[in-house]
Amino acid sequence: MSLTGCYAVMKYLVFLMNLVFWVSGLLTIVLSVWMLIDPTFYISMAQDESSYYSGICLLFLAGTLLFIVGFLGCFGAYNESQRLLVLFFCGLLLILVAQIATAVWAYSNSDKLSDLLRYTVRSTVQYEYGKPDSQRTDAFDAIQSGLKCCGAYGPEDWSGSSWKGEENELKLTMRSTLQPYEIPKSCCDLEHYTEIQCNDAVKVNVTAKISPVIYSAGCSDKLLETLREYMNTVIIITIAIGIVEFFALIISLILCCAIRAVTKYK
Repeated sequence: MSLTGCYAVMKYLVFLMNLVFWVSGLLTIVLSVWMLIDPTFYISMAQDESSYYSGICLLFLAGTLLFIVGFLGCFGAYNESQRLLVLFFCGLLLILVAQIATAVWAYSNSDKLSDLLRYTVRSTVQYEYGKPDSQRTDAFDAIQSGLKCCGAYGPEDWSGSSWKGEENELKLTMRSTLQPYEIPKSCCDLEHYTEIQCNDAVKVNVTAKISPVIYSAGCSDKLLETLREYMNTVIIITIAIGIVEFFALIISLILCCAIRAVTKYK
């Protein structure tokens, strides 16, 4: 090993940074696979199915790229390979630029993303829920029970849904919004009420007041609130990762110059 002193410290610092990148890439790959095979993953309701799977593919590619970049950085720093460090620099710079571009796009389109979430949740309630070929039924049940909400804007949304309830789902006649309707049992507050009370509460006459057994809040606003609660944490983590990546770029350039100088005068 040729590098000594401060350069040796930088070498092992780059190695540790890239070990973090390597593990982060692996975790991102695992996350994308989990989102693909788990139909109850919350974020699946924020987009239509084609966009959702496209997003998973992009997340998988990003994790793979980060995994490869971390690998190049680790071995490039440990073996003092100038070529691997140059490849690491180019890959990490590409990731950093993509992160900045994604953050700018998400910030400038935040209102549109909120409108898209509300639209897709309402569309799920009205047209997708209960269909045999739809993966959104389990996902929306998980959202309603997990976030303690019901419907898109409230339990009344189920009066206009194409879903006719567990006992009537095989009927082919269209139901008017003035006729009795049924609410999914995932809307029941089972922490404070019994399942028997839930079975009675989910059958609603349009003129009757909805039972307190049923959650009154809509899931669109609940989802937005949940996303906003975690937004600050996501922003802090993203900024921290960006700073680490920036310093990793600078240190990798310094190491490249040091390795080149050592090789030249060796």
